[in-house]
Amino acid sequence: MKFSIIGAGNGGRAFAAYLSSKGHPVNLYNRSFSRIADIKKKGGVKSKGEIKGYFPLNIITQRLDYALKKADVILVVTPASAHKDIAQKIAHFLTKDQIILLNPGRTFGAIEFSQTIKEEIGSFPVFVAETQTLLFTSRQLKKNGVQILKIKDSVQFSAYPEKYTFFVYDTLHEIFPQLVPVDDYLEMTLNNIGMLLHPTLSVLNSGIIDIGKEFKFYSEGATKRTCEVLERIQIEINKIMHILGLKQINFCKWAKNSYGVSGKCMYDVIQEIIAYKDIIVPKRLVTRYFTEDVPTGLVTISSLAEFLGINTPIIDSIINLSSILCGMDFKSLGRTINKLKLEEYIKRRITSEELINMGAEQQIPIN
Repeated sequence: MKFSIIGAGNGGRAFAAYLSSKGHPVNLYNRSFSRIADIKKKGGVKSKGEIKGYFPLNIITQRLDYALKKADVILVVTPASAHKDIAQKIAHFLTKDQIILLNPGRTFGAIEFSQTIKEEIGSFPVFVAETQTLLFTSRQLKKNGVQILKIKDSVQFSAYPEKYTFFVYDTLHEIFPQLVPVDDYLEMTLNNIGMLLHPTLSVLNSGIIDIGKEFKFYSEGATKRTCEVLERIQIEINKIMHILGLKQINFCKWAKNSYGVSGKCMYDVIQEIIAYKDIIVPKRLVTRYFTEDVPTGLVTISSLAEFLGINTPIIDSIINLSSILCGMDFKSLGRTINKLKLEEYIKRRITSEELINMGAEQQIPIN
């Protein structure tokens, strides 16, 4: 099976090493040449950690047409904030029955990607799916290197529409046995762990990040008090899950499935995840922890809560503070229920009994 990887950051390099180690031809694309210059010079990726060695690649290029040619599976491994732009660019190079897997999709990534392809070239027979989180905990190293700290034990994924999920699963299971199919796309895509952790920890540690002081993002930045805020955000998200009749998001259970660690609360669990222990805080304040996880996670959740008549004051505070710190209006830039035209899709997920329980002032008319 031939793979095309879009994005040569830490995740893209990890996927490249993993697939090459299993003997699959891999094409690697990146928009900027600087990130692939040394990979192209060396002809492959050098990996440390859970996968060790040098792994040659088939094509290393800045040209999407070269990267996608004859690919069976396209792995998009970029910040979710780039998904729409990527979908616009690759649409004209797609061939029938290709699988596109977003790693991860964040919230409603597969929907946005599918809609964008349709806007560009009309209805086209490709299969678009997204993972709930990145398969690898990894870090980009100098030149052509990558360090794979952990290959997660399990990662949920779903296609949109859901009817294609098990086709994607059957195709990829032997290569990625860690992928766990979820037959409810909405449940999977709302379980966005990145939006739960990254922006809040960044906001609450923004002063020390801004002056350039080095510390460990999780093991030192996730204190008992900052984790109390994370717990409150989880409660706000779960109000939405309840109204939609979905399984509640539970970071502790997620960590058990992904990393095999247990704990009574988020603080205990974060401190137990070995792959998190030595992750250093970003060297600058404005990173994807804001520019990806706020507009493609928290903003999306906030818009869904507003549509359902649910108050999310802590989530809204993190969005507002993130916007101020980054000098960006994330509410206007982000994915929303309105932009994605998901009103009817969401309405269909609410039962009459749940509407009654919401109270008259929050009821949503269903035509």
